[in-house]
Amino acid sequence: MKKRTFDQEYKIQAVELCLEGDKSISQVAKGSGLAYNTLHRWVKEYKESNGTSFVGLGNIKSKNQEIIELRRRNQELEEECAILKKRYAS
Repeated sequence: MKKRTFDQEYKIQAVELCLEGDKSISQVAKGSGLAYNTLHRWVKEYKESNGTSFVGLGNIKSKNQEIIELRRRNQELEEECAILKKRYAS
């Protein structure tokens, strides 16, 4: 399997979803198509470097980037749908 590489912006965006939102690392990883261990390592590196990590790393291909963003958006919409179903089911 070919090793994927991700640019700094993508990594920071994924880490910030974990740190700023109400989603766990597991939820963000699943929604983004990332391995839990990979995202956990990114969060750890980000915290240890006070937000200055991931300098000079590779770029993900645009097609893969779009797929990851669509998976993340799909997960968000599924969660919103579940909340609305619960709210209006009562």
